[in-house]
Amino acid sequence: MRNKSEYGTGCNHYISALYHLSKKIGLDADALLAQANISKDIIDKPEIRVKTESLSIFQKACWDGSKEESMGLLPQRLELGTYYMMGKLTVNQPTLQKALELGARFYNLVTRFEFISVDVGAEVTVMSFNNVFPEDDFGHLFAEMCLLAWHRYASWLIADALPLIETRFNYPSPQHAREYSYLFPGIHRFECASLSLVFPSHYLSLGVKQNESSLKSFMHNCPLELFRQYKADYSVSTEVKRIINRTITAGNTSIDDVAASLYMTTRTIMRRLKEEGSSFQQIKDLVRRDKAITLLTLYSLPIKEVAEKVGYSDPAVFTRAFKSWTGESPRQYRDKYNQSTAPY
Repeated sequence: MRNKSEYGTGCNHYISALYHLSKKIGLDADALLAQANISKDIIDKPEIRVKTESLSIFQKACWDGSKEESMGLLPQRLELGTYYMMGKLTVNQPTLQKALELGARFYNLVTRFEFISVDVGAEVTVMSFNNVFPEDDFGHLFAEMCLLAWHRYASWLIADALPLIETRFNYPSPQHAREYSYLFPGIHRFECASLSLVFPSHYLSLGVKQNESSLKSFMHNCPLELFRQYKADYSVSTEVKRIINRTITAGNTSIDDVAASLYMTTRTIMRRLKEEGSSFQQIKDLVRRDKAITLLTLYSLPIKEVAEKVGYSDPAVFTRAFKSWTGESPRQYRDKYNQSTAPY
């Protein structure tokens, strides 16, 4: 079973966008934050990341509070349970193509306009989403939730990570675009004509490997499931992350070390990670970043000791790396976190 701590941290942008949108539609955003055990003082502090579990609790509270899943950003309400009903309708389809096309048709009937389209080409398929009120979508929150919800669901249906050739955004590159390398692996194109996921067409012929029982589990874990890349029961990315988590304090774990642990050549592990839309350095940075954030915010350890626990012998090198991950030095990050969570 997946350990909750493995979900890591989420970008502050999403918690802040949810907060402002919930206030805009009349919800008691401060009370909802308290339910998720999140301090109001971290809102609009891009340098402070949020535990993904807390982010998902807050998002679900916002959905429940608004009593609909689009939070007022579509002409027609998406009643609570719409996403689940789409799942009930599509989980028994024979192939991914049948499931996606039926799911799109379902949403178009519910919303009463062409909200989703699936254009199948010989080589690539483009799944597009029509966000009719982009000017009201604070921080493009609803747009990105649509992309996440459908990519994660498609991956889950086939029990494999659906590779994205590119993700198209119908808006300029935002400040939090660096987060996309994890959320949407592949090429990112901005100011496009549509909001779209682009993936290889041959994946459409893959059979659906889920059922109504596993659907209940998937939906029960939403929206937490949406904030992580789908990993099959076995994936090289998962194994690499597990090994780095276990060995990072012993020193600067190298790809050669990990490859040897998995009885693979370095070339093979690099190729397999690329096929899964990841890389060794990306995984290593994610592990180090989330471990460092946990040590800095939950424990009063000297910076030197935190550096050592995430595999850096030189605190100065760790500080530079941490700043590249978060935009703040470790000391600044901890000070701001302590200020934002201090009792009144």
